[in-house]
Amino acid sequence: MLRKPMFIAGRSMVEILARLGYVAKGLIFLAVGVLALLALFGFAEGRVTGTGGAIHVIGRQMPGRWGFSLLALGLGGHVFWRLYQAFLDPAEKGRSWLALIQRSGFLVSACIYGSMLLVTISALTGLVSNPADSADFADRALSWPGGRFAVGVLGLGVIGVGLYQGWRALFQPFRDKWAAPESIAWVLAPLAWMSSLGIGIRALLFVFLGWAAIRTGWLASSDELADLASTLWRLFSRDQFGGLMLGVTAVGLSLYGVYCLTNAALRRIET
Repeated sequence: MLRKPMFIAGRSMVEILARLGYVAKGLIFLAVGVLALLALFGFAEGRVTGTGGAIHVIGRQMPGRWGFSLLALGLGGHVFWRLYQAFLDPAEKGRSWLALIQRSGFLVSACIYGSMLLVTISALTGLVSNPADSADFADRALSWPGGRFAVGVLGLGVIGVGLYQGWRALFQPFRDKWAAPESIAWVLAPLAWMSSLGIGIRALLFVFLGWAAIRTGWLASSDELADLASTLWRLFSRDQFGGLMLGVTAVGLSLYGVYCLTNAALRRIET
C-alpha cells in the first residue's frame, strides 16, 4: 500500500530507511554541485569531484566519525529500498518485459549506491583516505577476459539510462508520487520544474559518461573515463565555453540533489 509522507505519523521501517536514503543521496549530489560552483568562482573550498569526493567532504563536516556514520546509514537505507523495489515489487509493476526492465534498473541502482556505501564504510573505518574513481575500475575491467566488450556494453546501458532520465525530465512522472498538505501544495510546481532541470542535466551527463565508456572499451584505455563530474570537466575544459558548461552541470547536479531531498519529504513510499 502507499504510505503517507514523512511528516505524518505511522511510518514503517521500510519507509524510514527509504527516506533516509533519499536524504543521503540528495546531500551527496548537492555537495558535488556546490563544490563545483565554488571551484568555478575561485573559492579555495571548491573542487571538481564526483560522488566519492563529495562523500569525503560531507563526512568530514562532523566531529569524529559521525558524518560518515550517518551517510553510511542513509546509503544503506537507499540500497535496501532499491533491493526492496527490485525483488518485492511493492508498486506491483508485475512481470511484463517493461516491468522487469524497470525492476532490473532498481537492482542496478542498488549496486551503484552500494559502491558509494563501500566508499563511505572504507572512509569510516580508515581503510582508505581518498576515493577511487571510475578510471581505476575501468583499468581493472579492461584487464578481465572480455573486459573491453563489457565496458562498451556498460556504456550503451548508461546511455539508455540517460535517455530514460531525459523522458522523466520532460514528462515529470515523479510528480504523481508526491503528496503534500494543502497549505504547501503551491510549492509542488516550482519543485517539479527544478527537479526536471536537475534530472535533465543529469541525463545529459549519463549520455556523456556512456559515450566515454564506449570509447574506453574501443580504445582499451581508461584515459577516456573518470567519474561523472571529472569526465564532464575534461570534456568542457576543451571548449571556449567550458566554464559556462561546468556551471550548468554544477547547477543541474545541485538541483538533482534538491529533487532527492524533495522525495525524502514528499514522496509516497510503497511498502
